[in-house]
Amino acid sequence: MNKTPADSPLESLENDSPLFLNGALVWLLLFFIAYLSVPLTNNQEIGRWDIVPEIPFLLLDLVDPLPEENPHPAGWAYFPQRIPLMGVAAVVLLGAWGLGQLVTRLIRIPSPPFSAERTVFASGLGLSFVSLLTLGGGLLGILSQGLCYAVLITTTIAGIVSALQETKQKNGSLVALKLSLPESITFDTLFRVGCCLLMSPFVLSMFLGSMLPSTDYDVLEYHFGGPKEYYQQGYISFLPHNVYTSFPFLTEMLTLLSMTLKGDWFSGAQAGKLVLMSFALFSALGIFTTTRHWFGSAAGWIAATVFLTNPWTYRMSIIAYTEGALSFYLLASLLSLILTIVALQKWSARDQDTADDTASRLPGELGSWTFLTGLLSGSAMATKYPGVLSVVIPLGLTLLGFTWVLLKEDKSLRWSATFKLGVLFSAGTLITIGPWLLKNLVETGNPVYPLLYSVFGGYDLTEALNAKWKNGHGMKPIGLTEFKTSLLDVTMTSDWISPLLFCLAPLAFLNRQHRRLMYWLWIYIGFLFFSWWLLTHRIDRFWVPMLPVVAVLAGIGASWSSKLLWRTCVTAAVIFAVLFNLCIVTSGLGGNNAYLDDFAYARKFTGNLTAPEIEALNQMQLGPDQVVLFVGEAKVFNAEFPVIYNTVFDEDLFTQWTAEADPKLPDKELSMKPAREIAEKLKAEHIAYVYVNWAEVLRYRMPWSYGYTDYVTPRRFDQLVKEGVLQPPLPNQYGYLKFDTMSEDKRKEIESWAPELIVERDGERYFITAQIFPVMKSQGDRK
Repeated sequence: MNKTPADSPLESLENDSPLFLNGALVWLLLFFIAYLSVPLTNNQEIGRWDIVPEIPFLLLDLVDPLPEENPHPAGWAYFPQRIPLMGVAAVVLLGAWGLGQLVTRLIRIPSPPFSAERTVFASGLGLSFVSLLTLGGGLLGILSQGLCYAVLITTTIAGIVSALQETKQKNGSLVALKLSLPESITFDTLFRVGCCLLMSPFVLSMFLGSMLPSTDYDVLEYHFGGPKEYYQQGYISFLPHNVYTSFPFLTEMLTLLSMTLKGDWFSGAQAGKLVLMSFALFSALGIFTTTRHWFGSAAGWIAATVFLTNPWTYRMSIIAYTEGALSFYLLASLLSLILTIVALQKWSARDQDTADDTASRLPGELGSWTFLTGLLSGSAMATKYPGVLSVVIPLGLTLLGFTWVLLKEDKSLRWSATFKLGVLFSAGTLITIGPWLLKNLVETGNPVYPLLYSVFGGYDLTEALNAKWKNGHGMKPIGLTEFKTSLLDVTMTSDWISPLLFCLAPLAFLNRQHRRLMYWLWIYIGFLFFSWWLLTHRIDRFWVPMLPVVAVLAGIGASWSSKLLWRTCVTAAVIFAVLFNLCIVTSGLGGNNAYLDDFAYARKFTGNLTAPEIEALNQMQLGPDQVVLFVGEAKVFNAEFPVIYNTVFDEDLFTQWTAEADPKLPDKELSMKPAREIAEKLKAEHIAYVYVNWAEVLRYRMPWSYGYTDYVTPRRFDQLVKEGVLQPPLPNQYGYLKFDTMSEDKRKEIESWAPELIVERDGERYFITAQIFPVMKSQGDRK
């Protein structure tokens, strides 16, 4: 695992046997044929072979799009609308980088301040600590636009000064910062320029796409919904109606910070998404420096190209999910761990030949790398609870295992060094995840709320809610068929997986450099796959964090040979795959691709797309004293009016407000409270409308879903209308779905649960998907 020079794209040590070369070429061809032949998972009506002949036309449409008959407002004329968002994101990123430079210098990371390696670590730590500062300010209720700008500008300046000073100390001058053009154009230069050209349209698409309004459920429910509530109330607190907001919120704090800097929760969220997009760039830089460090610059450039041109990278960059950040912290933690083990190897080798008293002391470099690994691993868990399984535990155990094995010659040193390194790793981990655990402990009595209810309990949780949570997030069936489906999805059939990843990664075994490191990387990928497959509910994006590691191996596999035939064929494969992926990304199969839409139009369009009833309520321009009660609906981010709601894993507020409590009776047999009492409750809560999303209630009621209380039925609302608590629902122009086009299991559920929601129009049956009930305001309104 010692570092080798990495200056030429032709530096790999290759197998000269024609057998290996021919085998690699056959594998390349067969994988691409299989990849293009298998059906897509999410867009089964479109085949990959159907896309291939359309590639020239799709690419031409990007450069010179066909005119639309009734075009909506869009184009480069609207690009200036993005500039304020870019400014906010730049302030956050520069402030985080500056803070990260200070932290990495404080813990004495030996890498030069402006190196790629140090930039990866400084950016990751900076964003993690900026997130924690936002958490602290939010808990204290002192977040303000002026304070946030002041802190970030200060850390930016301090970081720049520190980096320049450190560079001068190490080099004697700042000459290392000077940039110069190459004296001549070499193949190496052309190779790097080519990689940049392949990556650039994807980076531009991610850049523009990340600033578009979001349409994804989880984003609107809590990734954006939680920060919005914190921003509107002016402080961070426990939200009993949204269990998800008790998760570690590293990325969501960056969104909250962007809202604060922008002074607006909606446009601030888009600026925050641009900040989150930067994790893809930092991941690519980490992939590049990891691969180059041990396998050469050619492998590094290809690995970064494979990663950034992967549609999954694009998708995680334009959606405010946490997997993009988790992918980065996994890769950064892995790089730091490898450097830790390298330092450990050097120390153990030197210790065997040294007998002085200082041999038992941990070298400063080893301690610095270990502590850094802990900080980054804790940041992975602070991004998402599963980070403890995918990063903290495996990397921590690997560090302790290597320490134990490498120091086997001295048992006393083995024990002390293992203990000290374990303490340093744990301390770093607790610094970055500890505040989130402490917050939950104080608020709920459970540091990992809502997990481990049977161990820690948890404020406002019940056995029933815990059972629902475990059922909704538990393991899926295990079998050979399920395993085959999952393996193919990860490697080939997923709509957004690049063929380059698992086509080139296995070829890394043909590279003779650092075989042990490659084996460990494959072991780690296997661990990530099986932990996802065995211990989660197998949502596809949950395995995305393994892809940076696969990209490293893909870069190694692509550069295993310098023979002209291999270089020609692999170049052709890379170019074809990149063009194919670009079509996936920009055609809409990868997500929202209306990159230059007018923001006002985009906001209204996406609002109607995700929840037209919420957009209709927005148009009513409700006052601050008019609150809407949501039933079944939790994607509340786009609501421009006060909302009371609950997620499916929280106590149902409609049931609490209207039902006579009786633990002996099942939900569907509960009786309703007197109409006067219900009316008084709605008045006390300033409820002006009750919005019921029947489509969501139906989705939750299905056997394969999370479950929903049997108390909520159309008959309950009919009774409230008859008793004068609610008015009849507003005329519905959009909340209908053709009943006979729905799946059989859904039709049966509707017929047994809510036949009142089946109506006939123009000779066809429809399912009413949503209703808005005005609340009676006075006795006169009830006549």
